[in-house]
Amino acid sequence: MRVLFVNFNLNSTPGINNGLAILSSVLKKKNHEVRLLFLCNELGYDLDFARIKKDVLDSRPDIIGISLMETQLKHMKAFLKNLRKYYKGLVVCGGPHPTMNPEDVLSIKGIDVVCVGEGEGAILEFIEALKAGRDYKDIKNLWFNSDNGKIIKNRLRFFTSLETLPPEDKELFDLDKLLPLKNYQLEVMLGRGCMYQCTYCINKPFIEQYRQLCENEITAKDYMRVKKSCTVIEEIKNSVLRHPEIKKIAFIDDDFLMYTNFANDFFEKYKKEINLPFMCNINPVSFNVSKGHLLKEAGCDDIRFGVESGSERVKNDIMKRPIRNRSIISAFNITKKLGLMTSSFNMIGLPTETKEEILETLKLNAAIGPDSMKVMTFYPFKNTPLYDVCREMDLIDEEKKMELDNYDTFTCLRFPAEHQLFLRKVQSVFNWYINAFLENEASGEYSKMIRDVEKMTESRWDKFDHLSCDKELSEKMRRKNAPHYSKFVNRSLAVKYPSKHCEKKR
Repeated sequence: MRVLFVNFNLNSTPGINNGLAILSSVLKKKNHEVRLLFLCNELGYDLDFARIKKDVLDSRPDIIGISLMETQLKHMKAFLKNLRKYYKGLVVCGGPHPTMNPEDVLSIKGIDVVCVGEGEGAILEFIEALKAGRDYKDIKNLWFNSDNGKIIKNRLRFFTSLETLPPEDKELFDLDKLLPLKNYQLEVMLGRGCMYQCTYCINKPFIEQYRQLCENEITAKDYMRVKKSCTVIEEIKNSVLRHPEIKKIAFIDDDFLMYTNFANDFFEKYKKEINLPFMCNINPVSFNVSKGHLLKEAGCDDIRFGVESGSERVKNDIMKRPIRNRSIISAFNITKKLGLMTSSFNMIGLPTETKEEILETLKLNAAIGPDSMKVMTFYPFKNTPLYDVCREMDLIDEEKKMELDNYDTFTCLRFPAEHQLFLRKVQSVFNWYINAFLENEASGEYSKMIRDVEKMTESRWDKFDHLSCDKELSEKMRRKNAPHYSKFVNRSLAVKYPSKHCEKKR
């Protein structure tokens, strides 16, 4: 059978869709033909309907499979509207958004089937049934519209054992084009699941979905799984052999240190067979000196910490992420003493968060001094706990939410106009605030710029070229050799000068 996957990555940070990469491996292992439409404007493929039609017809797919994040929903709807003018085959939609909102997605014109939860077993069984001409309406994890207008809601099978899966088919994605955009870093995922229950994330409602729909009893521990170390090593080797220009491995699991029993065996194999520097995501709570040494000895040179907020109230009451600032400061201090690079991930624009609490986040970043930092604006993913809070407070502007196609830019919450404008300014020039809080030779000039920015009306701010201004200020500070942060690649990322990050990325 011929399968055409479609991945939407429009106006958002490009990357490998690990779910599709594994599905491709599973299907190819059974001799099915798999192709991909990777709609990503940074890779030169936008929503060009003429080009899409040609590629779809050239692929002659028996089935089209779409992977969907909520932020890309408007692009999928436009794609389907055009697709159905010439393609009459089956369209299956899976991924985070369909899993959390299967009935909504199944109501979209052009969608025939929704895959709820993990799809390796379900999609393979579905395609094998199609090939054999068997009935497929009772396949677990798949939901269908029936002739009588009711939805066929099949139960869910138990979580996939990752130890049974083959290495990801990363070549499904155009790595020759993608790797340069990722600074020649290969993204790798070790496992699935997360032990934390942050209110802005789908992890908790994802487990609840399984508890309601799976015939097996489900625990949070069941959700936490990891691949075989030899599978991960083979996966990396396959890509490095084909793309020797790969400089670094980026492990993108929520918390690299969650897999405690896996680590020692994997690190030994990794150092012996791969031996490339790597970066990983770490929760500050799970980090200490001994783990830092272990990571460094294995080849880690960059740790990305989820700081999220500098406000203890926001973390405890809003995010349900009880991490004390002192734990964050300690994690960064340990990492710096070990000579490792650091990155911080932050979120602003949460419900009930005040201007002062946003400034607390920026001040904390100035205090910990990461080599790079990312500041994103909260996006209320549907049916997450914090989405429900926003709904109860009547904060969500659904029309504005539909306009957003990423969560690196602006808010869709109905804040007062003054706070809306403040968020826009901070998202655009958060690095200026941090430079002002550094209390060094760069601070005076950035403090003056912040005072000017905060006085700007909305019309004046809309005309202000902050990107050119940021570049000019950064060049001036570089001539002085003054430590500071400047924007890099997009509005949500800033890099410190001087730092190893700066040397490697410039």
